[in-house]
Amino acid sequence: MVKHAWCILPGFVLALMPGLAVGQTPVSPSASQAPKPPTLVVTTRLLVLDVVVTDKQGRPVTDLTKDQFTITEDKVPQRVRSFEQPGEHMLPPGDLVHSTADIPKIGRAPVDVLVLDELNTPFEDNAFSRYALQKFLKAQPAIMPPTTLLATNDKSFAVLQDYTQNVSLLEAAVQRDRAEYPWRLAHNGNSGPDAIVRLGQTLDALEEIAQAAAGTPGRKNIIWVGKGFPSVDLTGLDDASAKELQDAVRRCIDLLLRSRVTLYILNPAPLSSAIYDTQTPTDLATLEDETGTEPFANAVRFSTLAPATGGRVFSGRNDVDREMATSIVESSQYYTLTYSPTNDSDSSAAYRQVRVSVDRPGLTVATRDGYYAQPDSANSASDAGPDEGKKQDGLQVLDVANAALSKMVYNGVTVRAGKVTPDRFSLAIADSSLSWTPADDGSSQAEVSIVVVCFSAKGKVLMHRVDEKTLTSRLPNRTRAGEEIFSITANPPAGAARIRFVVRDTVTGHLGTADLDDL
Repeated sequence: MVKHAWCILPGFVLALMPGLAVGQTPVSPSASQAPKPPTLVVTTRLLVLDVVVTDKQGRPVTDLTKDQFTITEDKVPQRVRSFEQPGEHMLPPGDLVHSTADIPKIGRAPVDVLVLDELNTPFEDNAFSRYALQKFLKAQPAIMPPTTLLATNDKSFAVLQDYTQNVSLLEAAVQRDRAEYPWRLAHNGNSGPDAIVRLGQTLDALEEIAQAAAGTPGRKNIIWVGKGFPSVDLTGLDDASAKELQDAVRRCIDLLLRSRVTLYILNPAPLSSAIYDTQTPTDLATLEDETGTEPFANAVRFSTLAPATGGRVFSGRNDVDREMATSIVESSQYYTLTYSPTNDSDSSAAYRQVRVSVDRPGLTVATRDGYYAQPDSANSASDAGPDEGKKQDGLQVLDVANAALSKMVYNGVTVRAGKVTPDRFSLAIADSSLSWTPADDGSSQAEVSIVVVCFSAKGKVLMHRVDEKTLTSRLPNRTRAGEEIFSITANPPAGAARIRFVVRDTVTGHLGTADLDDL
């Protein structure tokens, strides 16, 4: 499977998998007979659409009303259930965000994620990308929208700067980073096993961003600076391999859309692919008409991910810094609409086309292009057959392992950690970030998996362990005020310099992390 990419990291994922239980389903030779995690039954699916409307000059249009929007799914009109204008997503004044922990201070305002793609971009183009990024930052005000800076390369997916509004910190982070030479790209180009590894690593990076930011209520805008993974022509593959690649891309898109992530791609290199390139939602709609509504029916290409999430592609340009600024301004001026699909079938992998239009002529509307109708990915293993169940269990394990290896802060579950004694730690989990299900005795319960990992000063994994906990509340409502606080025994080994706690909500699959450096 494509999701194996991070297994090339030093043994941690392979070492963790045999002993890691996710929810109540451990990955082991007898996994298919193990108890299944509880299933959350959702009777009404609510689709969230973040919509950017621009005029012929590319300027955001922000004065439209609810009645001026029309939503269709597979050409069937849908009723708009809720509506938010761009002004409801405005960033509060002041310098509020100094780390991921400060994100709740900005309400539903959007955040930006800058990613330097050093994995798939030729070294000379990557140098230009860094120059353009520095040029862009120099043109920003001293206090800018909350932004984090990441970089992906052959060796890792690294956080260069946590969320900040201080442009000087972002500039310093770019200067500190020394770009890695893309050895896999240079040696094997866009074919062979290394190309598939790069594809997997790229999808993993996007999924990690989506899962890490699941607790951020507003829109997340990824500004991806680089080429992205090589295109794959599925018509030349056997059916099993083609399905595996399609499933990997579908899962990535599903995670991005669930987390309200929109992808903008700024590719500084000239177009070189002979495969149909999509740059806007209109291009994607044309492509879907040619392939029977499925955007990844004949080929998997990075450029298609952007319009599929409501973003755009800028390619082969020498004004990357200006387009970066345009993308951020455009992506901050958005409407939010929700609707409940009239077609409530969960037919697996069925792609539903979504179209949004407005009644004012001459405007361009950009939003997600559709979605794959399938049960909640966090719980689908409980309803799947043995083979599909094992696959879902494995994906969940790798999600947790990625979170454990990462230095990104995951906020899908709100977690705080503290040191009590050298071998005991306190862990506080916010009740409101957990899924509470009613029990027969009138109480509410939440189930979590907790992974504890100790690292050396050089980042080597020294120890890991897993705990399962069922939390019980006598309150009838599922969402409570306060925190669940309990002790964790870790016994960090000699040489441990950092400890990371990963908490996974069994029902939603949301992940939260907390780190301590003073051991």
